[in-house]
Amino acid sequence: MRFEQTLALLWGDDSKRVGRSGLTIADYITTATALLDETGAGGLSMRAVAERLGVRTMAAYSFGNKEDLVALIVDRVCREAYPSGAGPRAGNWRTGLAEVAHANRRLELAHPWLPELQTVRSLMGPCELRKRDLELHPLESTGLSDLEKDQVLTQLLLHVSGTTRIETALQRERADSGLTDDQWWRVVMPILESIADPAEFPIAARVGLAVQADRNGQLWGEATFGFGLERLLDGFATLIARHTANQD
Repeated sequence: MRFEQTLALLWGDDSKRVGRSGLTIADYITTATALLDETGAGGLSMRAVAERLGVRTMAAYSFGNKEDLVALIVDRVCREAYPSGAGPRAGNWRTGLAEVAHANRRLELAHPWLPELQTVRSLMGPCELRKRDLELHPLESTGLSDLEKDQVLTQLLLHVSGTTRIETALQRERADSGLTDDQWWRVVMPILESIADPAEFPIAARVGLAVQADRNGQLWGEATFGFGLERLLDGFATLIARHTANQD
């Protein structure tokens, strides 16, 4: 692994480093990000990026390899979570964490490839590290240990990634089928009812119909995300209250 080179690229100035083609690293990052948004992670290659920029494939390797480019893309896109530079409010931890969750949901829905390209052992470029610092800030006044703060934020972000993955998959299915969720139900339900007797699955049938009616046939979405978020925050509140009681 070439950690030193990748870290040097992450912490350098994208706009000032010019390759043999006259393009900067920032040019490659911008083009590659647009390519990912259009084609997903499977469409990213050094050849494809070079073709979009009108240069030879080898020119795309002026600054590093594909792994380096991916690390740069992931880091730089983290800036979009808080474009103004101001992070979530720190005065109220619950409000702050809700802002963190919604900011990450927007980011991952805008760039569905992001969770796939993020690495568990991230090298943490400046943008990702700044994002992490901002997102931990609401927890500073809670009395939680540093380890607990990390675990709380990790669980919050896992909820975001899990729900946005499903929403992204649904968006693809809607596009591929040409059917809205309500239209999909109207096609599937008569077939399902002719095959599966609701009397054999009374609870699943009852709950499924209630959910369908409540959401007008829509599968998942912001309401489902919000319900899970509130339950997570309730759990965090219990943990924080326990710390407060122990300090009294």
